[in-house]
Amino acid sequence: MAARSWLAASVLASLLLSGCAGAGKDNHDSDSHGAHSENYEITASYDIMPQLISVYTDNTQAAYGDVGALKEILKEMKCYCGCMEDNDHDSLLRCFVADEREEGIQWSDHGALCGICLSELQDVKRLHGEGKTVEEIRSFIDKKYHGST
Repeated sequence: MAARSWLAASVLASLLLSGCAGAGKDNHDSDSHGAHSENYEITASYDIMPQLISVYTDNTQAAYGDVGALKEILKEMKCYCGCMEDNDHDSLLRCFVADEREEGIQWSDHGALCGICLSELQDVKRLHGEGKTVEEIRSFIDKKYHGST
């Protein structure tokens, strides 16, 4: 039974770390990753979730619900899935929110499709909840994910 649990945990970890459609430094395909493949939806505020994420798991939807409260920290984090290399993403925030506009928040489903983006967001939330500073959170994220691309 312990071997089964270990195997299941290993499979889950490898799926999370596999990133966005296999994107990485060496096999990055900008046509199947990032701005060209993202879907967008505008809502009036961070408090109103976009319908485009309603097809994802409850955990993914809950993660999107945390973005507004964490947006200033997310702006300071690099995303390690590869999206910052060839697309318009300038921070981890852009994996979830493409733009803040006069008419509202333009959400992206990129983060919902990417295990690395979601994992980074969960780490940011946890570390912020533990009272860590932005610098401490950034250091943790950089150390943990730098080798994943």
